[in-house]
Amino acid sequence: MLKSFFHTGFIVKDLEAAIDFYSDVLGLTLTMRTERTGEFPTTLLGFPDTHIKGAFFDMGDGHQLELIQYMNPEGGYADFDKNDVRAAHLAFFVEDIDAFYENTRNRGLTYPTPPVAMYDDDGKMVRKASYCQDPDGNWLELVELY
Repeated sequence: MLKSFFHTGFIVKDLEAAIDFYSDVLGLTLTMRTERTGEFPTTLLGFPDTHIKGAFFDMGDGHQLELIQYMNPEGGYADFDKNDVRAAHLAFFVEDIDAFYENTRNRGLTYPTPPVAMYDDDGKMVRKASYCQDPDGNWLELVELY
């Protein structure tokens, strides 16, 4: 039986660059670094002589973001659009989505569109949201509730 969420994982090309991005641009707190070789990752992941490096980020709510760089075997690049089967995204609540958009759109996040408002049946704005991609192409969703 499932108990709770643990983490969301993204594969990145360059772990150090990704750590800098998620720390400096998004303001996440790096809580742990990992490096795994040997029987456990090789058996778990099913690649001979697996070697991975990772980093965990936490926002204090119990759900973590894990970034993984495959040292061996090196992975290729899969280009998933938001609507592709197997595409995934991680969503964040933000305080001021318009300011966040302006502050990050030239710092490594790629936005297909600016934030867009959603209205209830009475015409009251209930949220603003936007999709974007990190420097490795992983999809993120940003949501501001009203």
